[in-house]
Amino acid sequence: MVLIMKTERLNQLSILAEDDPAQPVHARAFTYWIKNKDIEKDSAFELLVMEASEASGASLLTNHIAVLGYAVDLERKHTKRFSEGLAWLRERQYFVSGRPRTFEADGLALLGVAVGIKVLPIEEADSARKWIQDLLRKSVAENERMEDWNSSLISSAAMIMQLPSNSKPLPDLIIALSTKNLLNSTKEDRTEAWSIANDLQTLQDGMTRAAAQIAAINYIMRDIPSIRFDQTSIEDAQRVLNGLVRSLRHWTWEEVARTQNSSIARWDVENEYHVQNFLWAVLSPIFPDLDDEEWLKSLGHHHPRADLAIPSLRLIVEAKFLRQGKRAFAKVTEEVAADASTYLRDKSGYDYLIVVVWDDMSRTEQHHELKQGLMEIRGVTDVVILSRPSTMVRLEKKNDKNETSGDEDE
Repeated sequence: MVLIMKTERLNQLSILAEDDPAQPVHARAFTYWIKNKDIEKDSAFELLVMEASEASGASLLTNHIAVLGYAVDLERKHTKRFSEGLAWLRERQYFVSGRPRTFEADGLALLGVAVGIKVLPIEEADSARKWIQDLLRKSVAENERMEDWNSSLISSAAMIMQLPSNSKPLPDLIIALSTKNLLNSTKEDRTEAWSIANDLQTLQDGMTRAAAQIAAINYIMRDIPSIRFDQTSIEDAQRVLNGLVRSLRHWTWEEVARTQNSSIARWDVENEYHVQNFLWAVLSPIFPDLDDEEWLKSLGHHHPRADLAIPSLRLIVEAKFLRQGKRAFAKVTEEVAADASTYLRDKSGYDYLIVVVWDDMSRTEQHHELKQGLMEIRGVTDVVILSRPSTMVRLEKKNDKNETSGDEDE
C-alpha cells in the first residue's frame, strides 16, 4: 500500500485539531496530551491544568480529574492533586438506575483517569486499578456494540487497564496510543489507520480524533522507513551490517597516489566515532528514519544516548571499538550488557540491539567467543565483528590505552 496523504487532508486535520476553548476541558487536555505538548511551555495547556487543580466544591467536575490524569502522565508533579481528585471520584455512585450516564459513559474521561492511574505509585495504584476495572467492565458491556469514537475511547481505557474486551479500539486510536507506549499495534493496524486517516467521514468526530489521527500519521510516517509498509525489517539491517566485512575489501588505503592530481588517501578508523560514521553512511540511504546519537528516555538523572537508532524497527545499533588490553573483550561484554539494560527497558521505544565491534588488533581467534557471549545478552539480536584489515597499517602508531571502546574519546 503506497503512502499518499493529500495536503488538503492534512490541513483539514491540523485546523480541526487546534485548541478550541469552547470544547470540554478534558477534550482539550486529551488533544494537548496526544500531541505530547509541554505543560509549562504551553500557556493554554498550563492554564487548563491549573484550573483543574484548583477546582473544588460545586465547581469540581469529573472532567477536571480526567484533565489531571492526562497531566500527571506528562508531569509527575501533578500526582498529589490527581490522587485527591481520584478519591473524590471513587466516592460517587455510577450506573444508577434511571439516572443518565455521565462519567461512566464518557470515553475521554475514562481514558484520562485510566492513564493517570497507570502512573500512580504501586501502593496507591492497586486499589485504584481495581475500582476503574470494575467501572470499565460495565461501561464496555454497555458500549461494545457501538463502533463510534466514544466507545473506542472506552475500550482503549479497558485495554490499558488490561481488561479483556470483545470490542477493539479504532485503528487510528490504537496507533496514536502506541506513541505513548500504552497499546501495541500491528502492521494491519497501521495499514487500516492510514486508510481511516484519509477518510473524510472521520472529520465529524471533531478535535480529539483529528489530534489522534495527526499523532498516528506522524508515527507511521516516521516509523515506516519506506513508501511501502514493512519493506524493511530487522533481518534486512542484519544482512546489511554483516555484509560490511566484504565491504572492507575495497577500503581506501593507498601506498601511492592513484592519480597524478590526487594525494595519498587513507581512510583510517581510530575510534568509536569513526565506526559510527561508517555505519551511518551505510544505513542512512536504506533507513530514512535512522537517527544518530539518539537521546532515549531519561533514567533518573541518567540521560542515555544510543549511537544509532531505527525507530520503525525499534532497533538500536551500537558501535564498539576494541583496543589493546587484557580485559578488552570482557569489558566490551560488560558495556553491551549495561547498554542493553538501559536502552531496551520498558517504554523506551526500543526492543532490539545489534552490536557492531571494530577490532583494531584483528584478534580473530577470539571473535567466536566474544560473539557467543554478546548474543546471550537479552535483546541482542545480532553481533557483527569487523577486523582491521591487514593492509591498514599505521605509519605512526599511537600509544594504545587499555580501553575497549571509544568512551575515552568522549
